[in-house]
Amino acid sequence: MGGQPWTYHQFDNGQLFKPAWKNNQENANKPERGNFILLRQRGFISHLVQVLDHHAEREDWQGDFNIYRIVEVFWNIGDWDNPPEIAKADDLFAYPAVLSYQGGDVMELENLASFQEYWQKMED
Repeated sequence: MGGQPWTYHQFDNGQLFKPAWKNNQENANKPERGNFILLRQRGFISHLVQVLDHHAEREDWQGDFNIYRIVEVFWNIGDWDNPPEIAKADDLFAYPAVLSYQGGDVMELENLASFQEYWQKMED
């Protein structure tokens, strides 16, 4: 999958990094310490990370993405040039609408009405 590099591709399992949030500290503070976050890009789940800090911080420079959290990588896609089909977000969740969730907002799966409706239908 040539073209632009994947964001945060350089971080492997066990490594720490600071994913950046667009200028919205309230959104960046939604995950609590110990929560896991799935990062999605290009239609794939690219990372599973755990939040290590208690709240978002700001970098000193001015810019749109100067808010961050400290996270640890628990899993990443691995083969960045040929990502595994199992990591395709719509297949992984068996829920194609997951691809319409974008923009960097933190979303809790258990609170997404459309996600709950989909899985309720699956259980019926």
